[in-house]
Amino acid sequence: MKLIKIIIDSGIDQNTYMKENYDYEFLPLSVIIEEKVYLDQEEISLKEVHQYMSEGIMPKTSQISPQSLLNLLDEARKEREDVLYLSIYSQFSGTFQVAHSLINEYRTNHPEMNIEIIDSLGGSGGGALLALQAMEMVKSGLNFETVVNQTRENTKHIRYHFTLNDLNWLVKGGRLSKMAGAAGTALNIKPYLTVDHTGIIVKKLVRGQERIYKRIIKDVKEGVGTFDDQLVTISHVNDLAAAEKLREMVETALPSVSTQILDIGAVLAAHLGIGGVGVFYFDEKPETYMYLDK
Repeated sequence: MKLIKIIIDSGIDQNTYMKENYDYEFLPLSVIIEEKVYLDQEEISLKEVHQYMSEGIMPKTSQISPQSLLNLLDEARKEREDVLYLSIYSQFSGTFQVAHSLINEYRTNHPEMNIEIIDSLGGSGGGALLALQAMEMVKSGLNFETVVNQTRENTKHIRYHFTLNDLNWLVKGGRLSKMAGAAGTALNIKPYLTVDHTGIIVKKLVRGQERIYKRIIKDVKEGVGTFDDQLVTISHVNDLAAAEKLREMVETALPSVSTQILDIGAVLAAHLGIGGVGVFYFDEKPETYMYLDK
């Protein structure tokens, strides 16, 4: 059986656990700060991006370098590996379309190699759940077709619950008017965000951080349903304290779940702002579900 290489990009959150336990490739998108272009995590660190953001500078982002993807495909072909690329949501970036076209051409030129790309239909901690499941399936020796089909099905069943500490970031991103942002800040209003077929949307506005955390936990508990022994991820933008608080609330509400905390990557952090935090889980148990060794 051929080996399988998983590729993820800047839209998928990572943590130390992932980096230490799996052999995967990272494909950077570009982060643009004051007109200068940096390759995410290669030419600029997440800490440096956070520093610019804390100074009120809103990073812009751009898609992957086609050559970077081709280099990874060439490397996998030399190693006789098949490739599954899990990409940032096509509603967030043009990356999926570019990569899809490149992969179709590459597959035509190298028919001996299995290559698939899957739109994560989100990313962040939800993308991390997809990636962890795919990498565990590979680790367990499941074949390429099974890994691809199950991962594609899994994208339909990840649920996303975000909140932001600072409404001004929604104003900067054009999702909220300046007047609404100023009024919301004065009233301690927090946005409740989710992901749908159009991208990131404001589900509702809730007054007070404690209330929105309780609402998120209520929705997570309902959304998890009977699949209450799964891995739930909590991702944050430079606010570990908020992530730890949500983790404690999740584990209290759902004692059988396991949890992991991840850093939201620079690309999505640019849309959410410092203090953004989210919770991610499956709304039903996949036909093939891999429990992680911890």
